[in-house]
Amino acid sequence: MRLELSPTRTSGLAAITKVLLAAGILLGTPAWSELASAKGAGKPVGAWRKLQPGSCTLLEAKDRDRLPAAWRPYLAATRRCGLAAPDARPQVALVTIFASVYYEGRPANAPWESFPTPLLVDSEFRCVGGIDQLFPWDQPAMLELRHGRWLDGIPQEIRVHVDTPGVGGSYDLPTLSWNAEQRRYQAVGKADRKANPCQQS
Repeated sequence: MRLELSPTRTSGLAAITKVLLAAGILLGTPAWSELASAKGAGKPVGAWRKLQPGSCTLLEAKDRDRLPAAWRPYLAATRRCGLAAPDARPQVALVTIFASVYYEGRPANAPWESFPTPLLVDSEFRCVGGIDQLFPWDQPAMLELRHGRWLDGIPQEIRVHVDTPGVGGSYDLPTLSWNAEQRRYQAVGKADRKANPCQQS
């Protein structure tokens, strides 16, 4: 008895064959080999991600209590934004004040506050660094934060682009690089505006 393949089944087998061939080709590419060797050798892996403001959440009560006193007037507008690797729980988070939330319902001529600058915290809410401007909005600028070069769930680099209509135009903040020995982020090529962003009274 001879088994005859219908056109539908034939096209299905062809599609499967293409997938298998593609997988074989992919496994042999330098990019795949580099990714596999990086994971095996404990080297940083790329996969840059853009922090979305909509992913940020309210702080838990225990975390609000850990913030310095300067944050107290702004706790209702304070958010925690996890910097998570793909398909992983965040090991680092950005704690920032959403100025747009703070000014909701306030007079249009309300003065701009001297907000505490954002902090970077680890999974135990220990401060490990910070940035000099509010995310995502620091009047009149909008900030775009990207994080990547993952190692053990920690982004080894954090990059911030500032889009502003002000004089001089848009610019980038100094790249923050993870120092594993000190367990904190340090600015690359330029000193932080604050010697230690974690010291906020």
